[in-house]
Amino acid sequence: MGGFLGFRTAGLPTAASFTDDTSLPRVGCTVSIHAQLLRDDLHLWYFALKSRVPQHLQEFKSEAIETFFAISEAEREGIFRTLQKVRLHITDPRPYMADIEDAITKTLPKGISFRDFLRRYDDSTQHLNHIREKTLNHIAYRMLDDAPAQRLRNRVIALERAVHASAILAADEAEEMGIKTVSEPQSFDYDLKPFQHPNASVLKDVAKFVSASASVFTPAIDRFDDACRDVYIYSPMAAPYLLNHALSPSHAFDEGNEKSIKWIEEQRTSVLTGIDRSRQFYYDQPPEALQALVSEKSVPIQVADIAAGIARELWSRNSLVHLVRRFVYITYNGQRLSENIAASHEKSFTHSLSTQ
Repeated sequence: MGGFLGFRTAGLPTAASFTDDTSLPRVGCTVSIHAQLLRDDLHLWYFALKSRVPQHLQEFKSEAIETFFAISEAEREGIFRTLQKVRLHITDPRPYMADIEDAITKTLPKGISFRDFLRRYDDSTQHLNHIREKTLNHIAYRMLDDAPAQRLRNRVIALERAVHASAILAADEAEEMGIKTVSEPQSFDYDLKPFQHPNASVLKDVAKFVSASASVFTPAIDRFDDACRDVYIYSPMAAPYLLNHALSPSHAFDEGNEKSIKWIEEQRTSVLTGIDRSRQFYYDQPPEALQALVSEKSVPIQVADIAAGIARELWSRNSLVHLVRRFVYITYNGQRLSENIAASHEKSFTHSLSTQ
């Protein structure tokens, strides 16, 4: 079992990672933040914080976060030596909202903001409910287009095209023609039923499900991208074999997220059946089941929960750019986040606040 935080649940496979979530406060919509611990990483920072809180507490997230921000800057820097290895996956509806905000605002009664219109409708906007529903669906589709599962599908589609082209063209000719292993996003007719139920917020559920799914799909995307540097990825069935193994490990989430886990399982099955249409590998090695663990009984889930809380506070108190500087691996709306991209988003957040 890798790492001293390795964890096994009776009757279930060892999880490759452990994930818990939170959301950014006071931004007018659900910005979902999932923190993912890889099984083999050592998170010594957790024990440094644990030693400073009352030892009788089974769960001490609030106390640990308070302690983190109360200690000296030098001590926090020491904690970041291992805390920075926690992977953060963020799904944020705001960039998608910004793309259509001006157009929709023109149709709204005076005094009704775009964000308020999306959250609810009242007597003054009830006649616009069809526009509200279409707007919410449009944003949800855009978020799902950028979801890690869809990004992986797009890579596979692009590779299949390149394989087909390379069978016709010499390798140097294909390179001259600009054949790549990354394509433009392919829009699909997504099923929104998993996010539509009584008292549901479609964008909230999509944000939470998508950011949770990154724990399963981003390791596979990374392995696929690395493999695409090797010419043998163009061999028949090489990509399905690689991705079958990359997507097979189990991943653990906090109990209470069964709906999102079910959706992620369905996405994983869809990706695997789509890339292995000849069924050469899928039934050979079926994926290990995803897990829902009780946080009180799982130290790694507690570690992920505290890490998510610290990340939330760092972003809320500082900026998205600051968060990128503190953590090594962050995905934002399905792609790895850089300082430049984070700074661009921060500018759009500021502009959106000024226009509300």
